Amino acid sequence: MEKNTQLISAIKKLPPKPGVYLFKDDQGEVVYVGKAKHLKRRLSQYIQRQGIDIKVDAIFQESVDLDHIITDSELEAMLLEAKLIKSYQPRFNVLLKSGQPFLYLFIPIRTKLPELMLVRNKKRKGTYFGPFLDKASARKVYDFLIKTFQLRLCKIKIPNGCLYYHMGLCAGICKDDFNEQGYLERLELAKLSLQKGHTAFLKHLEKEIEQNNKQLNFERSKELTSYYQAFEQVFHALQAKNSLIEGRARKDIWVFLEEFNVLFVLGERETALTQKRVFYFPFRDLQEATEQCHEYFMSYYRTFSPPSIILVDFDITDEQKIVYEQFLQMYHRLGHSVEINKPSQGHFAALLRLARIHAEQKMKRQASVGRALKQLLMLDFEPKTIDCFDISHKQGNFMVGSCVRFTNGQPDKPLFRHFHIKTVEGQDDYASLREIVQRRYKAGKDLPDLVLIDGGKGQLNAVKDLFPDLTFVSLAKAEETVFSQNLPRGKKLDQKSIAGQLLISLRDYAHHFAISFHRSTELKKIIT
Repeated sequence: MEKNTQLISAIKKLPPKPGVYLFKDDQGEVVYVGKAKHLKRRLSQYIQRQGIDIKVDAIFQESVDLDHIITDSELEAMLLEAKLIKSYQPRFNVLLKSGQPFLYLFIPIRTKLPELMLVRNKKRKGTYFGPFLDKASARKVYDFLIKTFQLRLCKIKIPNGCLYYHMGLCAGICKDDFNEQGYLERLELAKLSLQKGHTAFLKHLEKEIEQNNKQLNFERSKELTSYYQAFEQVFHALQAKNSLIEGRARKDIWVFLEEFNVLFVLGERETALTQKRVFYFPFRDLQEATEQCHEYFMSYYRTFSPPSIILVDFDITDEQKIVYEQFLQMYHRLGHSVEINKPSQGHFAALLRLARIHAEQKMKRQASVGRALKQLLMLDFEPKTIDCFDISHKQGNFMVGSCVRFTNGQPDKPLFRHFHIKTVEGQDDYASLREIVQRRYKAGKDLPDLVLIDGGKGQLNAVKDLFPDLTFVSLAKAEETVFSQNLPRGKKLDQKSIAGQLLISLRDYAHHFAISFHRSTELKKIIT
């Protein structure tokens, strides 16, 4: 209770000005970043919504300190918030549950022979280029550079060179007379092309060609000319493609289905609708649901560049629209304006209704999700009811568990369960999981078709032998990999598939449910 008193005291001292606030844990780590037009009023709402707002409960559970930064305007606060979230990656900010959304081109240092690589995370020391939000484009750039500069490094030794070397792809490391200096020079050119960009790199090549011609170094000049021609051809192709895309009216459409606890992001181009993302989240009331929609909206566009027109069907004020539009244009440095609409009539309203029908039909089709799960998990039956278990605690204290039930792809709230851990001392997630699974099904009634455990192989092994008639699977957050008896090595989920989205949503729902219960348990025990 003492740390909550400290937070409440800090909130009461906040100024009535726009700015950014940062919640920190007992290690000084930033756990949540938010922005406000009026800091004191906004944070006072956090105090009022303790015990009824899952997000607020989770933040107060982990935080012991609060910092703030005053800004000149709400827009400046929004831009600063985005930069701080990108820098700190706070665990309680809304993050897109799609794994790592970026790809980087990477050249390591402190290696005998550095190599151009395509990576997902900044884990090693070296030079990174990116992030690339469009993964297909990143791979095309990578393939183009590998082929153009002949940078492939194979792992075999053939005196006359491997097949890829004779195709002009391999750098020739397979040969006894491998030209390491020539490889490093080509790698440096690839690096320059990424650093300078297309136009500047073409100008750089022009100067290099001219200089080599003056020095009568015609072989080098010929080699550089081939690079120039390859880049020029790709550059013009990209310009034509971008011009074509800009000439089309692209739109993003956001549809919130309150009855399903789900938020859809759809794309529209030339009257064709495509699904981009689906977000499931629990909420207590319509106010909390609207706030969640706004937070997912901003989280999404901190990662992905927006089109010219965005249609939404959740509540948004004129003032919010103006600030959001300015933020998106400035944050992404767009050459075009962004218009956010909640239309009530006309063509855009009709398009929004069409998108809503599409989303509703999608949710109704989830009744057939059992077939998709059967195929994904290599089962001999179609699961209709799924339970998911999760454990929550604070450094081993106030251990609690949760179990949520989804039936035909939808939350079945009457069958949700909370558990106080009774038989386990200290922090032992495996033993705690065994306890709550045993207690949930001890009567042998109301058994689900499938049991999902939040975790990896260890969590799965801890419970899979408890009820031989039940089918257990686990879902690890790293790379969103599912494990089961039929998938002992794990299988990475296709997060655009109905089955993949359902398993991730179920896991996240159980996690939210557990955190909320843990918060209320901790407060009750402190008070008593």
